[in-house]
This record gives sequence, C-alpha cells and structure tokens, in this order.
Amino acid sequence: MSYAVATEREGYRRVVFSGLTVSEGDLREQTRRILEDLEEALDILGGGMNHVVESRWYVLDEVLSRESQTALHEVRAEFFERPHYPASTMIGVSSLLGDGLLEIELVAEIPDDEWEVEAIEREDVEDD
Repeated sequence: MSYAVATEREGYRRVVFSGLTVSEGDLREQTRRILEDLEEALDILGGGMNHVVESRWYVLDEVLSRESQTALHEVRAEFFERPHYPASTMIGVSSLLGDGLLEIELVAEIPDDEWEVEAIEREDVEDD
C-alpha cells in the first residue's frame, strides 16, 4: 500500500494521498495531525495545501454530527484559504480500519509554474 502516488503530467505533478488516519486524540486532534502530515508531504514534493484540488473525508457515523462537522471545518480552515479550498465531500461510515475517527483522501496538483485558481460557489451555478 502506498501513502501517496505522484504522477508527472505536462505542466504539473498530480499527487493522490489515500487512507490517511491517526488513532490518538479527539476528532479535532486527529484531523489536525493528518492535515499537518499532508502539509509536510506536499512541502517535500514542492507544493503546499493551496495545491489540493479535491478531498474526501470519511468520518465514523458514531461521531458525525453538526457539531463535529463544524469542528472539522474549523480545523480545515487552519490549512486552507480561499480561493484554494478544494472540492470536498464528507461521508459517514460505519467503520474504518484501525482506531481513527476519520480517514482523509486528498488530490493535489502541483504546477511547474504559477497558475490561477477559481473557486466556484454553489450560488454561482444557476439552475436551469
């Protein structure tokens, strides 16, 4: 099993991190630790959290609530700034391997040069 897979593309490097979890601490502490580890790994690869374009958060059903979602968003805000918020999905699950309360997957695209990012908000999309 790989911690991450990096592939070279024309103009950028695509990095996929999968199955990231830790077992110590409460939900906030685990989230912060995972994101700190990801931030360090991206730095080693020449990127940063502003290069993350997609995230999936698998959270144990037993801890998933409006309060825990708020806590996760607050910790996430320590690592991501607009317009560099990745497209994200949070999924409640009945179990995870290990003792973690959540598991995070991220996809990052690290450009060879600078590039522009545009965040599209839900209200920006008109219904037909």
